[in-house]
Amino acid sequence: MKKKLLFLLFGMSAFSGYSQKVVWEKTIGGEHSEYLFDMVPTLDYGFLLAGSSLSDKSGLKSQKSQGNLDYFLWKMDKSGEEEWQLSFGGEGQDILKSIYPTTDMGYILGGYSNSGKSDTKSSENKGKNDIWIVKINARGDQEWQQSYGGDGDDRLVQIKQVKGGGYLIAGTTNSGQNDQKSEDKFGGLDYWIIKTDKQGKVEWEKTFGGIYNDEPRTIVETENGYIIGGVSNSPASGSKQKDSYGGYDLWILDLDVKGNLLNEYVLGSENDDQLNEILIAENKQGYTITGNTYSENGTGNLTIKSEKGSDFFVIKTDNRFKPVDQYSFDLEGSEFLTSTAVMPNKNILLSGYKTDAKTNKKSYVSIQVDDKGEQVWEKELSTSGDDLLRKTVITRDGGLVFAGNSTGKNAKYKTSTQGRDDYWVVKLGPKDDVKQPEIKIEAFPNPTEGFTQIVINHEYKEGVVNVFDLNGRLLHTEQLKHDMVAVNLAGYATGTYVINIKTDVVNTSVKVIKK
Repeated sequence: MKKKLLFLLFGMSAFSGYSQKVVWEKTIGGEHSEYLFDMVPTLDYGFLLAGSSLSDKSGLKSQKSQGNLDYFLWKMDKSGEEEWQLSFGGEGQDILKSIYPTTDMGYILGGYSNSGKSDTKSSENKGKNDIWIVKINARGDQEWQQSYGGDGDDRLVQIKQVKGGGYLIAGTTNSGQNDQKSEDKFGGLDYWIIKTDKQGKVEWEKTFGGIYNDEPRTIVETENGYIIGGVSNSPASGSKQKDSYGGYDLWILDLDVKGNLLNEYVLGSENDDQLNEILIAENKQGYTITGNTYSENGTGNLTIKSEKGSDFFVIKTDNRFKPVDQYSFDLEGSEFLTSTAVMPNKNILLSGYKTDAKTNKKSYVSIQVDDKGEQVWEKELSTSGDDLLRKTVITRDGGLVFAGNSTGKNAKYKTSTQGRDDYWVVKLGPKDDVKQPEIKIEAFPNPTEGFTQIVINHEYKEGVVNVFDLNGRLLHTEQLKHDMVAVNLAGYATGTYVINIKTDVVNTSVKVIKK
């Protein structure tokens, strides 16, 4: 299925699409390089960027460098303005790959590090790289950190909080058996799946792989366990029982809650097929798999075909991952899918970057696909340099935020580069005008055991937040700085509290129950 992109040229910048216009764009970075890998939307219509930075204090970066590359977080409000930034790391390279919001309104940060015990890293390095996770609370304060690794190279790909409040980690490993890893390696790279408790203590860990390279890409929690989706170029060998079709195939594992293998599935063709995401069908009667393919002939058990280099694909399957419908999408270049999201209208948003066949220039690209596999919307965003999109999120106002890396300028908005590689963030407004909430403030969660996020749904110049008990006693007060403030009720007795927001615009309150 093919639809040609429409181009509107603005100097050295190109934007194209059918709806949802560019509202603003930002270039973020220091004097050297920043590499973005993940992003999550926040309750205040903003979002949090996650990646790694090579820069010291310079440009727009106010955090000092810990060593080589550090974990780097940047919180933006709905207008793209900075609210705060954080940095974590040791003397070596620390690569932040994944961020996930936790039920206590904080975040779990996951990546890998070759730093020893130094600066803000509290554990020694065991091999080339170790998996390193950091838990921060709603205010960005570090609560704890843990590392996992062996004598080889261990790299986190994704981390998610799961039922019970613990965490599931999917990563690659070529480490042998050791005190943290109960099984030996099978080949080049293996899946390493780690389940931890709320404090990051390992409850179980499993290694899966064949004689070559096996790399997980995504975690899906099911009613009875977990689905781990990834890619493999191993034949049937090691713990892999299914043979390959050619090149890299999709290798999907069905695990129970203890990590025991219930089943495995291989989907592939004669060339490389890359998996991005697995979505559970709305009726829970199957799955939707997204990715990109180099297949030209549609052999194996996948019939999708690429027209030029690599193309996006969507595969619908039954509950045992047998393909039911398959669609591929050529955007007049070679496309690499890096982000999948579901729109409010249930369309699937496929986003990544495209390499132009003639110039080899890379640009952000995104399409929407409906339930019948029809492409109904597309957008391309580019600067004068190379632009690698990493993540697209849907914000609470119905807009879209595209974030990744860029080496170029955007002449239309007169954005200059900060360093060699920068974060480049573009906000598209909602397709239709969204009515702003009439409620001036909101509290999430409510009830709470600890933090509650107070979202201020109005523009203001200055303000203060006050916390009262039901007797009217003032328990806490602080100045407002942003559109969201984290209030910690953990130290108070069970009961109901009044959180008052007083700005130059309104004076209003919300009752929050402390469990």
